[in-house]
Amino acid sequence: MSIKRVGFIGLGAMGLPMAKNLLKSGYELHVAAHRNKQPVEQLKSEGAIEHTSLVELVSNSDVLISILPTDKEMESVLLSDDVLSNLSKENVLVEMTSGSPEMMKNVHAVYQKKGIRVIDAPVSGGTAGAQQGTLTIMAGGEEAVLDEVRPVLDAMAKQIYLVGAIGAGKAIKAINQMLAGIHMIASGEAVALAEKLEIDKEMVKQVIGNSSGASWMLMNKIDSLTERNYEPGFKLNLMKKDIQIAVNEAKDMNLPFASNALQMFKDKEGESGELDFSAISKDILS
Repeated sequence: MSIKRVGFIGLGAMGLPMAKNLLKSGYELHVAAHRNKQPVEQLKSEGAIEHTSLVELVSNSDVLISILPTDKEMESVLLSDDVLSNLSKENVLVEMTSGSPEMMKNVHAVYQKKGIRVIDAPVSGGTAGAQQGTLTIMAGGEEAVLDEVRPVLDAMAKQIYLVGAIGAGKAIKAINQMLAGIHMIASGEAVALAEKLEIDKEMVKQVIGNSSGASWMLMNKIDSLTERNYEPGFKLNLMKKDIQIAVNEAKDMNLPFASNALQMFKDKEGESGELDFSAISKDILS
């Protein structure tokens, strides 16, 4: 299958820069406005083709990419008649939402009955990685299907891992997000303590960055934390949702750090849900 046309559903903080990278790589990008017209206008100015409906978008796509907020949107969009009735065995769905393994498996079961191939492909790397095309993709599905769409994924990602069957991508993403949320809280505490002890931020970066306490989260968020800058990249309410997925999957397991982190994010969702998830540290750094 020669992939030329890529349909993209979900032009949020992650989806928009990912879609731009597809354009930069020479793909014919097909988009449609939902509520917010601005991302579509940006992409049109760079060469994307706008459609007035999902039916048109899907009908003009070889590969359909979706990166949606939650399971609810995965179900309502991907299992809608507008999408399902306009995909064929020639198409591939690349599903990149941070959703639950169960919902991913449900979507796959429906698509499988129609002979439509699916890759479960959530991402990590934040908005910076989305902009730079250096995301990590955690793919679940068949290796042959992944190889078929790999050139498309290469336009958005630096690392692509086949982690298992459909649902495994969403599962490992949930584990990653659980750790990211916990590390974010720990990083806020580390910055607060460093400030109290009058340790220079650059020294923290240099020394801890080369010591056993180093973490990606601390190194990448220390500047914004010290500046008390909570302008959203990845929103707090979405991080809460992702940690909730991990805790739900754990069921009867004892995960005290994840459970406590989830409660902290829940407590802050009303006040800071639309801010960057680093806003979980606002009280710690007050």
